[in-house]
Amino acid sequence: MEQEESPKLDLGSLGSFDFTPDWAKKDAGVTVGKVRPERDRPASTDKKPFGERRQFGEKRPFGDKRQFGPKKPFSRDGDRKPFGRGPAPERPRPLDVDVKILPETKALGTIIRKLQQDAHAYKLKDLAYFFLDNPGSVLLKITPRAAEGAQAQQTFFQCKACGFASVNEADVVEHALAAHISDYYDAKEIEVEPPKGNFSCVAKCGMSGVLLGPPNIHEFGATVREMIRTRYPDMSEEQYRSKIEMVRDPEVIEEWRKGAVKKTVFVPKGQAEVEGVATLTREQAEGEFRRTVLPSLVDRPKNLMITADIALKSPVKPLVWAVRDALEAERRSPYGMCFALRGAFHHRKLNFFRANDARGPEFVTSAELKEFDPAHAIPELAAVAKFIAEHPCCDRTELPTAEGTLQHLQWLVSTGHVVAFAKMGVYSAVEKFPKYGPQWKKRSAKKTDSPAEQPVAQEQSAVQEQPVAQEQPAAQEPIEEKKEEPQNEASTQLA
Repeated sequence: MEQEESPKLDLGSLGSFDFTPDWAKKDAGVTVGKVRPERDRPASTDKKPFGERRQFGEKRPFGDKRQFGPKKPFSRDGDRKPFGRGPAPERPRPLDVDVKILPETKALGTIIRKLQQDAHAYKLKDLAYFFLDNPGSVLLKITPRAAEGAQAQQTFFQCKACGFASVNEADVVEHALAAHISDYYDAKEIEVEPPKGNFSCVAKCGMSGVLLGPPNIHEFGATVREMIRTRYPDMSEEQYRSKIEMVRDPEVIEEWRKGAVKKTVFVPKGQAEVEGVATLTREQAEGEFRRTVLPSLVDRPKNLMITADIALKSPVKPLVWAVRDALEAERRSPYGMCFALRGAFHHRKLNFFRANDARGPEFVTSAELKEFDPAHAIPELAAVAKFIAEHPCCDRTELPTAEGTLQHLQWLVSTGHVVAFAKMGVYSAVEKFPKYGPQWKKRSAKKTDSPAEQPVAQEQSAVQEQPVAQEQPAAQEPIEEKKEEPQNEASTQLA
């Protein structure tokens, strides 16, 4: 019996394999969550290129920059500003001047006298920074720059009494009236009768509460200017008058009347106790000061000589910025100050040398350095000199603990046979370039620990055990006028 063939399965009768639910189909009428149909993009071949393609290694021509559209401003006015900030304050442009930095004369004389009384060696750059860190010890020579083919137009005005300077004559005059009128007039307080008359109101300072008086009296203007000068120098008269309040309370007016029984007057200097001397008001004293004193007090120098601390207090901001820029540049590299100090120290017969090599740090000392000759010295003195030569940059605690060692050391330093560095408190032998710095101490320590140096160490210990000679040659007698000062004190003698 033949087996019947099973009928073939017709897959086409099952329809399409579309398992999309009804709510997601087009005819379901559901719009929420419907899948967005893909756009039919034309198969266009002429696409706009992002940029012209270049061959590998080909460089873009100079100045040909790819533009991504115009820059959008951060603010409505078209200026690009940082987010969350207002317009940056514009820094005043410094004056077009040359600023030469020099040591101030009195400070320089003080330093030279200290160096002459001390045999220690001081690094020249440290001395320069000592001046630069003290603005009162820095003298500035400010010279206007002249344009090509023309003379310099910048003019300075300076007070001869204290050095205050500005490019405006009015600033110097105002400074002289405020700071130096007391050098020529004495102020004293006298009692007067209470003001008479009927006053409807009295002015009151809105910031301090001081009663200024009725605005219709003659002294009111002078009282306002005196308040500005003594309490609010940064305010203009118009700004201060806007802070004044008018009080019409009779009790307040009476309070002012009772307090107005004292008055400040001015008399020439030294005549405050003389009876019968004519007194002056503040305005009268200022007027007389302008006529008799100011012409000889205000100067117009061609080159401005002023200390750094006074220059930084000038009301002229461009001048202040020019001085600050010059001081900051000098602190980074104090070539100008070192050059000026080198000339001044040479003039006073001080001695210079460089440590380690020809480009090492430069030092100055009052001692005339010369190499030590152990052949003409007692053994104890030679032992100290030899130890320092074999242990460069050793301090006092490393010296042999024999009797009289410190006295021998003091004599070697004072006569210039040993270099004593003030800041580090160490000693080195006199050479063409004496050793300076911690690296020499490490090298000498390694050298001492090596077996080859053990006989030398034994020889030094044998020398230390010898009795100290009772007498020394007269030419090499150590200086015993004063006890050797500790090194921490010697390093701060310039402070």
